[in-house]
Amino acid sequence: MGKKAIIKAVDRNSIAGKIGLLPGDEILSINGQDFRDFLEYKFLMTDEKIKLKVKGNDGSIKEFTVYKSFDEGLGVEFENPLMDDIKRCKNKCIFCFVDQMPPGLRQSLYVKDDDYRLSTAFGTFVTLTNLSQQELNRIVKLSLSPIYVSVHATSPEVRNFMMKNPHSGEVLNVLKFLTSHHILVHCQIVLCPEINDGRILEQTLMDLANLWPHILSIAVVPVGLTKFRERLYPLRAFTKDEADDVINFIEDFQKQSLKRFKTRLVFAADEFYCIAQRQVPAYETYEEFYQLENGVGMMALLKRQMEQNMVKLPPALPRRRKVAIATGVSAHKFLRQILNPLQKVKGLEYTVYPVVNNFFGNSVTVAGLITGADLAEQLKGKEKGSVILIPDVMLRDGDIFLDDLTVEDVGNFLESKLEVVKVNGKDFLNAILGKNGGI
Repeated sequence: MGKKAIIKAVDRNSIAGKIGLLPGDEILSINGQDFRDFLEYKFLMTDEKIKLKVKGNDGSIKEFTVYKSFDEGLGVEFENPLMDDIKRCKNKCIFCFVDQMPPGLRQSLYVKDDDYRLSTAFGTFVTLTNLSQQELNRIVKLSLSPIYVSVHATSPEVRNFMMKNPHSGEVLNVLKFLTSHHILVHCQIVLCPEINDGRILEQTLMDLANLWPHILSIAVVPVGLTKFRERLYPLRAFTKDEADDVINFIEDFQKQSLKRFKTRLVFAADEFYCIAQRQVPAYETYEEFYQLENGVGMMALLKRQMEQNMVKLPPALPRRRKVAIATGVSAHKFLRQILNPLQKVKGLEYTVYPVVNNFFGNSVTVAGLITGADLAEQLKGKEKGSVILIPDVMLRDGDIFLDDLTVEDVGNFLESKLEVVKVNGKDFLNAILGKNGGI
């Protein structure tokens, strides 16, 4: 068993609440079996007759027998769902973003996790380089699917070079093992110019396509580079023409995949279209939007949501309203285009401000990496109106920017109200129009 399965909270209307489990109690076993993390806990909880052995927070040992449906849980939240430490990354990737972060940020931002349990539960990407055969068998036994894998290259030589780990070259064999046991996989490829693009990318996509239908999607994202790369491998960003070539290649591959599998299978990140200064593809081309959190299809989805809701725009607002909208450089032009119909709404004024990333370097253009300081400094003295709208992707832990400034800190500095908005078309439009003009 792991460290301890200590209960943090109990839903009083659940099984746990009805039998009297309390925060601080520890579940020792289920049907006589220990469990090492929340995954085994969920696996054991699929039985319809459950015998629990529990250590109370007063030290007493209690046993309970409960009857439940197959998919019914106890109704508890654990203090640490992993019940032990996070599995750390053992690679030294030449493109690692954590290695490109400056000192002085909060400690959690420097944690390099590579934990398959978090991958299957929360969609984080893992490299599969720190797993024994026993752990791979566990993934199969518990049917931990889908799992999200950072592939980068299937060529052993190229992947070993990129990740500086002698075990990294085995990725294709590991994927073959998992998919042969019906584990579904989403893949990502962090593309670096002149390293894993061109023929290497072509071979990687062909190798992964051969594992269809268990490979569900492949995202190709451009390498992210900050200005903090002293003594790191000399990488560079994609040029406009190179990004254009990547998109053309992926779209050709999509056509082939549609003929073979009835799915496009591989998708370029939105950022490639921004670099190439091309329109993002149509909403329908992203199919199931499997990798939204990886920046794939977010712009097309937002555009569709905005278009659907703009048919309900009011002709005029009951009161004049002026708002500022802050975003990253890469999304600035796109936002201005899709918001253009709002110019017909009488009484509404809005300005979209691109925030240059001085903290990480101006090659970082996404909204999710904008700091509170950059936002504050660049909007100081600008026309802001009654409110400044910022996307929720700028924040961590609720209301904290990457540099530990809070929404309140930045608002006080700018003497303006900051409103955090979900990246959702309807929510975004309602935030711009205000309560009295919302749709």
